[in-house]
Amino acid sequence: GLYKKVDRLPPDYELSNNYYTNNASIGYMTRGCPNRCPYCAVPQLEPEYVPYIPLEGQIDPNKKDLLLLDNNVLASEELPKIIREIKKYGFYKGAKFNGKLRYIDFNQGVDVRRLTDEKMRLLSELAIKPLRIAFDHIELKKLYIERIRLAHKYGIKYLSNFILFNYNDTTEDFYERLRINIELNEELGLNIFSFPMKFVPLDAKDRKYIDKVHWTKQQLRGIQCILHATHGVVGPKRPFFEKAFGKDVEEFKYIIEQPEDHIFHREKMKKIQRSKINN
Repeated sequence: GLYKKVDRLPPDYELSNNYYTNNASIGYMTRGCPNRCPYCAVPQLEPEYVPYIPLEGQIDPNKKDLLLLDNNVLASEELPKIIREIKKYGFYKGAKFNGKLRYIDFNQGVDVRRLTDEKMRLLSELAIKPLRIAFDHIELKKLYIERIRLAHKYGIKYLSNFILFNYNDTTEDFYERLRINIELNEELGLNIFSFPMKFVPLDAKDRKYIDKVHWTKQQLRGIQCILHATHGVVGPKRPFFEKAFGKDVEEFKYIIEQPEDHIFHREKMKKIQRSKINN
């Protein structure tokens, strides 16, 4: 139908002036996702899983990088073919464009549950930076750690991590997932940047939803205050992490339950408190 024809057309790059995408071709090699996670909009937006879409016609020869918006490329049985095609178009590991290294980014992330040794090896043949993986639930802890070690084994050093919160998780779960990345960075010499993402129901009219079983309005606001200061990113270095989120989960919970001014101006508040004690 018309939708499928339009869907295969390359984007109008003159409409996109984003600093991140203006040097990258944008496209898809698969559509949809078979997982049907209840918190995800993909089944509504792309209900049919399409396991292969050719890159032909999607590459702008004047752009250095490649940004693929696939929602679950690892679910495709055509993955080896997809990897071969990406390499054929010049996005293999170490590839350069006008003297500069090229990069490919599966921007929506890859599915940790489908990330086998063989699939990680295939991904490592690409100029992939960063490798994005979601760590949505603490139940994935063992699997997630194993897959990060696998990335290290195949020489993938730059990773990005989506951290879902406010969805059947706790403050302890959330802090532990962030902490695990800091520890893996130190142990393996990696650069994992975490991006916490607050859950909001798909039918919500605003972003005020609270998982009241596990979270309070104040705690969620506290996290947003921290993320505002860090521009939404949790960096890979321990001192920065511990200053922003606390040295342990108890300090983290204390921080996010403080008034906004106390969170934003913590160092100033500590100096005032120390001054009062000393006087």
